[in-house]
Amino acid sequence: MKSCRSIRSIFMHADGVDWMLVGLGLIGAVCDGFITPTVFFITGLLLNDLGGSFSDRTFMTAISKNTVALLYVASASWVICFIEGYCWTRTGERQAARMRQRYLKAVLRQDVGYFDLHVTSTSDVITSVSSDSLVIQDVLSEKLPNFLMNASAFVGSYVVAFIMMWRLIIVGFPFIVLLVIPGLMYGRALISISRKIHEEYNEAGSIAEQAI
Repeated sequence: MKSCRSIRSIFMHADGVDWMLVGLGLIGAVCDGFITPTVFFITGLLLNDLGGSFSDRTFMTAISKNTVALLYVASASWVICFIEGYCWTRTGERQAARMRQRYLKAVLRQDVGYFDLHVTSTSDVITSVSSDSLVIQDVLSEKLPNFLMNASAFVGSYVVAFIMMWRLIIVGFPFIVLLVIPGLMYGRALISISRKIHEEYNEAGSIAEQAI
């Protein structure tokens, strides 16, 4: 529940246009992930056709058919990647700007005593809003679409593998645990390290701004 709330809190500054961009970016990221398994599938069909061709005519027919399919996939990949990159980058910029605006309005509404009691220094206000907004923008513009793309590529690869050689995949399917568990442990370690780095950078930035 806590992780779900933290994920929803990323989009707390989104409006209708942002949700539309998120929807289009989500479709683009998922389709982008399925592009690579699709290319592998067409390449496998091409190799099967090449191995089963016994005449020049069937050979050229197989080459032409799969080449046209790869051309269609490449064209669709260009459009999908553009939609994915533009939508996520645009909504990240919009939400980060709205976050800075609302944070500034909230700070200006506070009394002077608030900064004496709750904030170590006035530079902490500037450092925190700047660093936090950049982190949110980086998550929305890069990290989240990359996660969705890699997840869909993982699922799509197994789907294609089941279609082409399901007996071999059944044998290797239990070994997914060996990929997932170390990945989760590595992710948790990175999160804790990133939090420590963020705190240290904020403290160092505050000291540097006070000195300057």
